[in-house]
Amino acid sequence: MQPGYTASMDTNGTNDPDGTPDLPAGGERPALPRAAAAPAATLVVAGMANGGALSTALQDLHERAAGYATRARGSGTLRTYRSAWRAYEGWCASLGRAPLSGDPRLLAMYAVHCADRGLGVSSLRVHLAAILAAHRLAGIALDASDPRLAMVVEGIVRSRGTRPRRQAAAAVPEMLRRMLASRPAPPSPLGLRDRALLLLGFAAALRRSELVALDLGDVTPIAGRGLRVLVRRSKTDQRGAGQEVAIRANHAEPALCPVVALQDWLAVRHQGADLAGLSQDVATEAPLFVGMSKAGRLSPSRLSDRAVSRLVGQAARDAGIERPERFSGHSLRAGFATAAGDAGVDLARLMRQTRHKSADTALAYLRPAELWRNNPTQAVWDASAKDGSGTDG
Repeated sequence: MQPGYTASMDTNGTNDPDGTPDLPAGGERPALPRAAAAPAATLVVAGMANGGALSTALQDLHERAAGYATRARGSGTLRTYRSAWRAYEGWCASLGRAPLSGDPRLLAMYAVHCADRGLGVSSLRVHLAAILAAHRLAGIALDASDPRLAMVVEGIVRSRGTRPRRQAAAAVPEMLRRMLASRPAPPSPLGLRDRALLLLGFAAALRRSELVALDLGDVTPIAGRGLRVLVRRSKTDQRGAGQEVAIRANHAEPALCPVVALQDWLAVRHQGADLAGLSQDVATEAPLFVGMSKAGRLSPSRLSDRAVSRLVGQAARDAGIERPERFSGHSLRAGFATAAGDAGVDLARLMRQTRHKSADTALAYLRPAELWRNNPTQAVWDASAKDGSGTDG
């Protein structure tokens, strides 16, 4: 521990009432928050080692350093870690043990507890990462490679397997059409917004956090082609280098065309009270997708990522799709990647659109189609049929 500091995991909630693990909306453009406003992993200034009082300027620097430290991880990661830390802290309290003990045996027992209550391997790893992060912030050594912990975790992984137990259903074009048809009919502002959101999220293969983070100036129509979408920050681009995605217009099916849907929505969005009197340059920084009252009145507030999940799930239910609970905000991105695989899109082109960093992750969407494309069993059956023809009778 550095002299003069203590560190703690903040478990006092968040500005996001939904607590949903995902990236912040708006591309993290606001000014750096003070440490007092930082939602997790804040440093608490306790005083100088010699007991002297910190000057106001030095304290301000310490607080700003804490603010920067919170941005070493995405806010979605921080929210996930916060939830995992609360669970671990509660378990330790039930046993009368200190959560920041630095004891790998205690963490091994918690891993067993998590496995016993059905936590998947990926979720278990998140919990362990959160606990290790808390120890690092507190300056307390905790060796994740200690055999007393590592062997237990490896045993759990081998026993449970790493295959995800539940994945979001893919909203492929056939289902997307039904979901679009279930939304309020034009000229309903709500229906226009929902159509633009669903089609843009699908065609650009956006994560829900990326979708709601879009500003008006981030989507540019390109005459004769379609749309150019700027994703300012993402799960795989935490430092905000920015990535561009192109969407071709679907002239053959206007009802399934993101360009048409966006144009219809923008005609409504530009009437929002939050844009009144703003110059064009300033207006481009306003959110593309905002909340809305039942009467169709636009809110100045950016739509939350949780709202995307609710919309996709509700659209699936309204469309009468079987097991609608399988659909979530990720269904749009998964639907595009799955449809691209079915259409024979190669890995490089798919990754350019989805912006996956891992080829293995992107390949998971292509493999279902590849299982059947040029499948060797068909060649065997065809050859067998030729060899066996004319032998009966």
